[in-house]
Amino acid sequence: MDKRLLDQVQKALQAQQDTIKRQAQMLDNQQRYMDQQLRQKDQDIAELTASLNKLAQTKIQELERLPTLFKQLQTSMTEQTNVFNGWVDHQNNHVTTQASLASELLALGNIQIQLVEQLKTYQSTIAQPDYLKSVTTQLENDTVKWESGLSELVNVQSKIEQSQAKITGSQTAIEAELKELKTLLDKLEK
Repeated sequence: MDKRLLDQVQKALQAQQDTIKRQAQMLDNQQRYMDQQLRQKDQDIAELTASLNKLAQTKIQELERLPTLFKQLQTSMTEQTNVFNGWVDHQNNHVTTQASLASELLALGNIQIQLVEQLKTYQSTIAQPDYLKSVTTQLENDTVKWESGLSELVNVQSKIEQSQAKITGSQTAIEAELKELKTLLDKLEK
């Protein structure tokens, strides 16, 4: 009887030891799993941190380049505006020259018309040879051509002045855009 009881006690002890071993194994497995998860989490955090640092560095570089790009844009627009202003000045000079030429041609045409009228008056007082009639007719024809050419020149002058007004409007718009860009650049540098 005592031997059977002893065997049962030994079996119970053995079973308890086996249970303890299994529990220890389970705890060990769980610990390894948790360690692995922690290592994976640390690695994920490290990779995420590296990505965020890289993104932040890229954004910083872009922000640092932004004032330079604005300055380059401002410089380019200033150069283009200067070129445009030079062209406008040239056009203004051209228009002024054309206006002066038109005025002089009109004055010359008026003088020629007066001359023809005086010649007509003079011819009416004397007997006209055939060749003088021919010259007078030619002068009258030339005068008509002059009047037509002067009228066309005045029309062209008017169109040039209208075009000049449009160019001046465009120049004003470009200067306003350049001023706005400078304001933005000043704000960005602050």
